[in-house]
Amino acid sequence: MVVQRMQSRLLSFDVNRYSTPLLRQLQEKARKRTSMQAFTETAADALDELDLGPKAKRVVRRPPPLLTIYVRQETEKAYNAVFMEELTVESFKEAVSLRYGTPIKSVRKIEIQTNSGSIEKVDDNTIHGFDEEDTFTIVLNYNKVEGTCDILLSSVR
Repeated sequence: MVVQRMQSRLLSFDVNRYSTPLLRQLQEKARKRTSMQAFTETAADALDELDLGPKAKRVVRRPPPLLTIYVRQETEKAYNAVFMEELTVESFKEAVSLRYGTPIKSVRKIEIQTNSGSIEKVDDNTIHGFDEEDTFTIVLNYNKVEGTCDILLSSVR
């Protein structure tokens, strides 16, 4: 403490040159932790001081999908789940493009083949008519010249 006061007053004070063995011993003792401090401080306290403790993770919970349907291509053996968070054609396009790796913008039209064999354009009302866990076969017709994809769904009984 005496040395610190002297250092603050004199900028060019050489501690090693002018300090006595007693002052050096006091400085060394001040640098070392006492045994009482060692027992009272824990590793958690030290981490808190250093701000190195684990950070709390933010839990992101997605809402459950409104509708889940299962689709497969003719060449596939297993069905793939398609999750839709909204009952819209855009949500269906997004889900199918994620599942099959096609760009969303390349999907030109979506059609469904009814039980009578006629082909209808899929709109939001058609998707609202889908039941939970309906199964469909899906045909992805790619037009490489135009860079588009047409989707045809067929209901599986």
